[in-house]
Amino acid sequence: MKQSGATITFTVLPVGWVGNWHENPKPQWVIPLSGRWFVETMDGQRVEMGPGEISFGEDQGTKANAQGNKGHLSGTVGDEPAVLIMVQLEETPTFEQSCRFR
Repeated sequence: MKQSGATITFTVLPVGWVGNWHENPKPQWVIPLSGRWFVETMDGQRVEMGPGEISFGEDQGTKANAQGNKGHLSGTVGDEPAVLIMVQLEETPTFEQSCRFR
């Protein structure tokens, strides 16, 4: 569904799915509806999330680390698919400044 200022998509990540390192395509909110998923940042921090939790991704323009990774790694956790709502904003990413949400 495309709204003025945002595109809303639903996605189902299968059990055992792990993506490649990548940057968010646009600033976006990720809202899990069921199942669990994780995000791992370039500095090695990993956060697991499920229903009732929300994540904001805005890692466009990152510089590759020593392993050549840019952005983040994400995948599913546990024995059920992760169903997510993704709200991609038609906003210009913030580079080298504080987060726009305080």
